[in-house]
Order: sequence, then C-alpha cells, then structure tokens
Amino acid sequence: MPKFATFQNMRDDPPPSKDELKEMVAQFGEPLQLLYVRSRYDAFFNERYPTGSGRQNPRENWTFDFETHMTAAEEAELRSLCWPLATNFVIDIMVGIDNLLDKDEGDLDALVEDLLQLAASYGGAMTDAKLALVQERFESWHGDAGSAIREGYSDHLTRSTQTHSAMANALANAAQLDSLIMMKVRHHLDGLVRAAGTAIDNGPAGSHLDFEPIIGWLTFIGILVSTPGGPAVPAAVGWVGSTIKTILSELPLEQADEPTMDSSDPDELRDQVLAALDQVAEVVKADREQLAEELVAFFAEVAAPLGSGDAAASSRVIPNPNGVDGITL
Repeated sequence: MPKFATFQNMRDDPPPSKDELKEMVAQFGEPLQLLYVRSRYDAFFNERYPTGSGRQNPRENWTFDFETHMTAAEEAELRSLCWPLATNFVIDIMVGIDNLLDKDEGDLDALVEDLLQLAASYGGAMTDAKLALVQERFESWHGDAGSAIREGYSDHLTRSTQTHSAMANALANAAQLDSLIMMKVRHHLDGLVRAAGTAIDNGPAGSHLDFEPIIGWLTFIGILVSTPGGPAVPAAVGWVGSTIKTILSELPLEQADEPTMDSSDPDELRDQVLAALDQVAEVVKADREQLAEELVAFFAEVAAPLGSGDAAASSRVIPNPNGVDGITL
C-alpha cells in the first residue's frame, strides 16, 4: 500500500525541510567513518603485519567498537584515512539534495497568490473598465464599420476577459503543482535519508541487515481528474478553476520501483544512495514533463484561434480593434 495515495494525503503529513534533511545527513559523518574503518581494517592490518608477527595483543580499551590488534597510533591512522571517505560520502548526498530541491516552495506559493489575484482582477474587469458601457455604445455605431467593430471587438470583450482569467488560473495551478512536486521530493528524500541511515548503522559486511524498506515512498504524480459519473481523464480541463485544492484528493501518486539501499559495504552503499538520488531525479523529471505537456496543451488550445486567420475567432482571445473583412477603423 503506497504511503501516500494522493497529494492531499501527502500535504497532511509535511516532510522535513531542506535544512532539516541536510542536518540529518550531517549526522552520518561519524557512523560512516566507522563503517569505512570496519571495511578497511583487514587490508590495513595485513599491510602492517603481513605474517601476523609483531601484532599487538588486544588492548583493554580500543578506539573502535570492535577488537583490534594494533597500536593506538595505528588505529588513529586508520581513522584519519577513513574520514575523507566518509566526508565525501556526506557531501555527495548534500549535493544531491541541493540539485533536487532546485526551486523554492515559498517563491512558488507567492507566485500562485499573485496569479490568482490577477485572475480575479480579470473577473472584475467588466465593471472596473466599464466594458459593458463600451459594448453598449458600440451598439449605436451604424454601418459596416460598426458591424466590424462589434464582430471583431466589443462582442468578444467578455469572452476574451474570461479567457485571460482562465490562463492566469491555469498558470497559478501549474505553479501550485510545481510547489507540490517539491514537497513530494522532500518526502522522497526523507525516505532516502532514513533508509541510508538504517544501512549505515547495520554493522560490518556480512552481518544480517535488519533493513526495512520504506514501501511506497517513491511515486510519480498522476495528473488525472474524474468527471461526474465518468472515468478519470487528463486534467487540463480542470486547470482553469480558481483553485486546485478541489482536485488534490483526485491526483493519484503512482508507485515507482523501490530503490535499494541495503549494503553495509560503504563503497557499494554509496553507489546505491547515488542511484536512489538518480531515481528521485527521474521521478521529478517525469512529473515536470507531464506537467509541462498538460500546460502546453492547454495554452495551445487557448491560442489556436490566434492562428486561425479568422479575426472574429482570434478576438475571443485578443479583441481586434480593426474589425474583420479588411475593414479598418
């Protein structure tokens, strides 16, 4: 069962912020260093004591959480050799988080509010700009020029205003979805970091891994809405509403392949974590491509009359003060 069935479920359980995620990763330094020490100990020891002769008896207090046959100075040397490896591992994850969280949700949410206000302002344009009065006065404009201006301009003032309001709402809803994609990425990264931490803490290579995958956290957006009494359909028609909140509960999250992060060998685990970051990047890419395709399709439909060559049709998008049929004012 996916952890989040819909976007609304996801919003009800906010994930850690970007800074909180990076703080979680920063805690990996010491455990990773010890994981590298465990994996490098045998090779390091055999290089110092190729025949086993001269090795130290186990000391009462050793530097690591396992028994060694080295001096304190040798243990400190091994630790110092492993620290850069652990540090680079942590840096790799930090960079991956920065690359994935490449947009500011606050900025996107502010853009949503601005676009919704713009859409609402179009709604009041009939009163604020006295469009009805303009249309009424054109009714008394006689002759071919009057007919042309009504057909190409004033008759379409209401329709074109509604069209621009719809476009502003569509952009607002797209920005809202992009913000939600960022929230979903933070959910993915939360699962990724926790899974990596579980693997890091599981001990030396060869031991049993008590690893519990986070089922269902890697998901794709499914931009679908349901029509009354009908099946789910592409959601472009739903984008023109004043808010996307009404359809959040119907935006499904389709589960992707679960990434693997279960190795206690630090080099293998690093490859697995980087591969999981790549998987999240693919999910984000797929989400944004689908979002872009839906948005482009919507605007292509809106803009189609502009390229029709029919001034009366194009005026439904942008009123044409020069009228139609070659009659100009």
